[in-house]
Amino acid sequence: MKNYSLSPRLHSDSDFTFPTYSDSNILNCIMDFQKLAQYQIQLAQMMRNHNQFHNCLVLCDRAMFSMAKAIYVHRNQVIPSSFNLSVTDLLRLIHKNAESSLDIVLFMSTVHYLISREECASKGTMKPEEVDKLLYRTDHILKRLSRRMVADPAMQYNSEKGDIGYGLKTP
Repeated sequence: MKNYSLSPRLHSDSDFTFPTYSDSNILNCIMDFQKLAQYQIQLAQMMRNHNQFHNCLVLCDRAMFSMAKAIYVHRNQVIPSSFNLSVTDLLRLIHKNAESSLDIVLFMSTVHYLISREECASKGTMKPEEVDKLLYRTDHILKRLSRRMVADPAMQYNSEKGDIGYGLKTP
């Protein structure tokens, strides 16, 4: 399959409609990206428990990118052969003309910036309580993004239903 450009459909409102996925491959791809995000956030929790704060940040960032890729597939109803997407492309994909979406975009870009500055994410400068808040906020965002794509709550992202066995606790 060819690699499709993001630009033509970035600002459509189709991600608030729930299509009847005629192609089961599209739905499977969306569900796979959601499951990947679920595993990544659970691994982030494990890293936090072992005081690996930078790894926790990286996994939170990757989980949000995985969910953004699911949104791309949902919105465009196509599975690209590769996802060579920039941070800007993925953030535009999430952004809507709503204040809550702007909060999501701001949070995603902040986490992405923090992982690029490894010295800021070191064990000495980050507190476990801050990492807990980051994990909780990331999990909350993943749930909100999942609800944009899948109407059935049983099929939506949920960090507590994974196979790893580490659920997130509210701070």
